[in-house]
Amino acid sequence: MPADRIASLRSLSLGGSVFRTLLVLVLGLVTYVALAHLHQSLEVDFEMRVDHGGPVEIYYDVPGSHFDPRLRETRKAAQDSWQRYSIAIQGYRAIEEVRIDPMTQPGRFEISEVRLSSRWAEQQLKGEALQAALQTNTELKLVAASPQAITFESTGADPFLSLKVPKAFFRPHLGVVVPRGLLWALKIAAVWLLLEALVGYLARRQPALYARVRHSFVHGWALPLLLCTGLTYHSASNITDGPVLGDGVQNLLIATNLYKHGVFSHEGSANPLPTDFREPLPPMVVYAYLELFAPSNSEHLGFGHFRAGDLTRFVKMSNLLWVFTGLLGVWLLTRRLTHSVTATLTATLLAYVFFFNAREYIDTFYTELTTATAIVWGSYLLYRGVKDKKTGFFLAGGATMGLLALTKASSIYINVVALLLLVAVMLLARQRMQVSVGRIATWGLAMGLGLAVVVAPWMVRNHLQFDSVRISDRGGLILHGRATLNNMTNDEVIGLIYEKSPTIYRRLVDGTRLGQNGRDEFERGGRWQRLNRGLSSFWKSDIEAIRAGRPDLAVSFHAEAGARYTILVNQLRVQGKHYPEEVVDGMRRQEAIQMLKERPVRHLVMTLPFFWHGFWGLKKVEIPLVSLATQDAIVEVLNLLAGLALLTAFFVGLLRRRPDLLAVTVLPFGLMSFYAFVSHNIPRYMSPAHPIMLILLVAVVVAVLNGQFSRRPNPVVAAA
Repeated sequence: MPADRIASLRSLSLGGSVFRTLLVLVLGLVTYVALAHLHQSLEVDFEMRVDHGGPVEIYYDVPGSHFDPRLRETRKAAQDSWQRYSIAIQGYRAIEEVRIDPMTQPGRFEISEVRLSSRWAEQQLKGEALQAALQTNTELKLVAASPQAITFESTGADPFLSLKVPKAFFRPHLGVVVPRGLLWALKIAAVWLLLEALVGYLARRQPALYARVRHSFVHGWALPLLLCTGLTYHSASNITDGPVLGDGVQNLLIATNLYKHGVFSHEGSANPLPTDFREPLPPMVVYAYLELFAPSNSEHLGFGHFRAGDLTRFVKMSNLLWVFTGLLGVWLLTRRLTHSVTATLTATLLAYVFFFNAREYIDTFYTELTTATAIVWGSYLLYRGVKDKKTGFFLAGGATMGLLALTKASSIYINVVALLLLVAVMLLARQRMQVSVGRIATWGLAMGLGLAVVVAPWMVRNHLQFDSVRISDRGGLILHGRATLNNMTNDEVIGLIYEKSPTIYRRLVDGTRLGQNGRDEFERGGRWQRLNRGLSSFWKSDIEAIRAGRPDLAVSFHAEAGARYTILVNQLRVQGKHYPEEVVDGMRRQEAIQMLKERPVRHLVMTLPFFWHGFWGLKKVEIPLVSLATQDAIVEVLNLLAGLALLTAFFVGLLRRRPDLLAVTVLPFGLMSFYAFVSHNIPRYMSPAHPIMLILLVAVVVAVLNGQFSRRPNPVVAAA
């Protein structure tokens, strides 16, 4: 090539790089300014002392929300002790007001300095300034005020304080935003220019290496690894230092007992005895994380430091392993299903937004995050086994089902049915698959072997220590609760359907027998009060009834069952029985089975409303530039379409003898159906199916679009 031609190309390439860099600079500045007005954050920090321990709720009001119950953070207050509460609120709407609900019963509390801060402003209030800024409802009475603290007395069950947030917190002046945005854009442009130079050098001097790097981004591992790493890093901002609550406490306690004593136990004593009350995989992963990364001498700290102390956020960060692994599985499965990078990117981002970045799953030690990851990988490996016809994938798929069983013990039944069902459909489709009966039998044995190898060691451990081969010893309580709920009245069944229904259904039925009539029917005295297991005016009394073993004082089904459980456990402890919780679980299981035998038809019928009850659980994430009502409608439609995609794919796979579709859907569908059949099926129980639901929705859209495009006439042929 002539020298002047080469110089011309270099000049053109340099000019293109400069133009693209300037474009990146402008786009970076515009993006920063837009995000400065769109992405809103507020930190609320205050100290408070309450007479009675219990939940402290911090609500925040955005335009059109009127203190929506979803826009809140919950913390736990210790009795008669000063505590600092730090709440970081992230969103797309300007926050107009903050409300603090300090207690749920009469009593006194004190509040000291309150600090509000955003990226653009900060406000500290104490003494007279704080007293002037605080607004109270009629259930609060000012008792005393000093520069150190303000004392209030609650006369009811729903006292609250509110504080207006100045508009300057979320409306920055352009004179402040533009310089910051320009600096940020310059950094982005500098990185872009460096990448331009590097790519240009590789393209000219190392074309083979350039081709390999380009291929790894478009078709290889580079893009998914970078994307999943970036999303995992971003999700860390949703992990807080808030206390570990609910069943997550037991998982964390087991992990810390392993870390401090080398014993798998959910007991809180100084010398815990081995137990099998929880599944082993989630706490063992947390234990391994502590062994590898915990600060020195932390094994000597009390459990409170891990549950609600200086190590709480640190130990929760172990969940990022499941976030990264789950997202990578979503990418791989969607890529195989759609063969489209765009569709795969879309599905991965949807799964991230609606599940793997949801605080409900990653800021706790409930097992839904681990379960979802195991289901995604199990579905991927089984799908690869069917499509590639390789025994190794079936073996790995079976092992993943074993990990799923070590996360949710009840899934052992799902796994066995899934294995048999998949083998049966492959046998029916063997001619189309062009494989022999013997080969399919080998695949079935490989799945069974993988499952057995993973779960057998834990079952042997339980057999040697507890004379039981069950993975965990708590399924009887859940089954007994479900059998008890079969006895609810038909009017309460209506409430069960209404409780978690989409907004459009509620609007249609409110004012009729199928809905609420001018009052909260889930509150004390309401038609559906026994269904309410959440925060309520009788939440405190229900907790006390459980602890005291007084079912006659309980309002909700949940509290009544808990109180009866307390009675049985206490009786066994008085008798000196070892492992009373496990004994009671076995008793409850036998009672539940007997109850189901007495009313099998009622149990089957009740499975449908319980399936509905758990179906509407897709996280209602915040969507910018739309009202809360529109936001809810969008998410509910997405929930419906994604759920229908999963159900349709499963039944098409089953009835049309499509083992590839069955491989993708049998685990999530099995989980959804199983929990509707044997549990009270709160939406959290079905949530591990959400990533697969979203993947299949994207796959359906891709299939529809591909079908539309394939039917379009070729323009050249049409012109001829």
